[in-house]
Amino acid sequence: MNRAAATARRTGFTAAGPVISVLLALLVTTLFLTAGGYSASSAYSVMWDYGTQPASLVSALNNAVPLYLAGIAAAFALRMGLFNIGIDGQYRVAALAGAVLAANLPLPLALRLPITLLFSCLVGALWALVPALLRIHRGVSEVITSILMNAIATTLVAILLADVFRSGSGQNTGSAVIDAGGLMPDVLDLGLGNRTTVSGFVLVAVAVGVLFHLVQDRSVGGYTLRVAALSPEAAESAGIRVDRRVIGAMLGSGAIAGLVGLPHVLGVAHRFDGTLPTDLMFTGLAAALLGRSHPLGIALGAFVLAFVERSSQVLGLVDLPTEVGSVFLAVILLSSAIGWWLAERADQHLTLRAALRRRRTGTPDRAPVEAAP
Repeated sequence: MNRAAATARRTGFTAAGPVISVLLALLVTTLFLTAGGYSASSAYSVMWDYGTQPASLVSALNNAVPLYLAGIAAAFALRMGLFNIGIDGQYRVAALAGAVLAANLPLPLALRLPITLLFSCLVGALWALVPALLRIHRGVSEVITSILMNAIATTLVAILLADVFRSGSGQNTGSAVIDAGGLMPDVLDLGLGNRTTVSGFVLVAVAVGVLFHLVQDRSVGGYTLRVAALSPEAAESAGIRVDRRVIGAMLGSGAIAGLVGLPHVLGVAHRFDGTLPTDLMFTGLAAALLGRSHPLGIALGAFVLAFVERSSQVLGLVDLPTEVGSVFLAVILLSSAIGWWLAERADQHLTLRAALRRRRTGTPDRAPVEAAP
């Protein structure tokens, strides 16, 4: 098999995992609707008609940004074989820190906004440092410690918001309101009324995706991360410090996670309040698994999940269960790992069959290289 055919086959199996996951989610959702006595075709038709409207597409694009950032944060740790389950806690702490800084920093937008973004990244990275240190010095799984750090973050943010940074009265409480000099501007306005403007955080997400690709796939550091994940013993024997790679992976993941809550703080609420979305980590992890930890694949997965969440909001108006979106997202999270595993098994099976066929026929694995003169 030549290199072009091998690359095409590998690309096909890479795309097969997300396709299998989406098909499984559609199957389970259809069974859910049918068992409840509803028409699945009617539900999907209503969702498609509503979701493809310009306002819905723009809303899905804006809502996909935090999911994409959460997916990139999860993928950064996954490349090292780590599961950063503390993304929720990291972006909550970082969002509060960024909101307070943006509201009190007396600088113009061109300086205040980048400083806010970098400061939130720093806070998220420092919050992720604790599980990394416990992993390398005490051997404690980062899954357990990062989950516990989520609980600590929730309590800490509630105390700080109630007793230190509280502003306003009654139900309109939260951190101090951020003026226009600290908010993220829009980059595109479709001119179709309310909620048809594309947030500038779309550009931030693009920059994060490019940076992720350069660090993970085009740098020595990204290569050593993958080597350390595949075989820590071999990496140590080759002079690669695995403990430093663990810290680097968790710091990078936490830094990206620090940006997840800012689209809401700097683009919607203009402050940190009780409406900050929660549990974005699991949806972002589903996007990362759907996209096989590739920035373009994660972007597509995040948009699909945001599209389903947006389009399912109209089901309640036509006497259909609004839980359809929740069921679909839950099944996507479960089936993404199944689809990935099935695609990998099929690829390994075909590779083994091709190797056995070459051995029987006496065909070499690759064409002989001519001797240099």
